[in-house]
Amino acid sequence: MTITIVPICYDCNEELSNFDKFLDKKYKSPLGYTLCSDCTKKREDKIRKELAQSIADDLDIYDFEQDLTRGGKLK
Repeated sequence: MTITIVPICYDCNEELSNFDKFLDKKYKSPLGYTLCSDCTKKREDKIRKELAQSIADDLDIYDFEQDLTRGGKLK
């Protein structure tokens, strides 16, 4: 009697594709769990959006009108 362990995605609990299994075997995840390609892409997109929003907030050059309405002066 042999028991086969089927690797599943940590987020969506679906069985990994052969390509995802290959990637997991070749490049072990430092997270300690395995994600499928779709969930990995979703997480990366979320991080990209948060980073882009953070940079946009820091470099917000479109506050010009709001600065004037708060009593700011033209330079």
